[in-house]
Amino acid sequence: MLMTQERRRRTRVNLELSLLVACDGKQVRGVVHDLSLKGLACSTADRLEAGKDCDLVLELDSGVRIRVHGRIIRDGRDSAIDFVRMDEVSFGHLRNLVRLYAEDADAVDDELRTPAFGPES
Repeated sequence: MLMTQERRRRTRVNLELSLLVACDGKQVRGVVHDLSLKGLACSTADRLEAGKDCDLVLELDSGVRIRVHGRIIRDGRDSAIDFVRMDEVSFGHLRNLVRLYAEDADAVDDELRTPAFGPES
């Protein structure tokens, strides 16, 4: 049996969180299922297209909004989005959220000391 190597290098947490994706002039509602400091997996009402840049708003019950610019890396109604950039305030909220749900909150902080991915060969 062939084993695949795990490529993820960031702590991922499972949670349900409301999401709004803006791409190509339209907005699509969705639900986050899996979240890290580098990206998320979600299901959406409409199909998302891989390779497209998008703007995301993660909507927390507390009223906090985390705003991220991302790139869709797996398409369909069950999609994955890689985070490209966000402001410092949004990153602080994201970090706190991931730490809250992580099995090892200190590991999340340790991950910030090393790049998620090395230079490509």
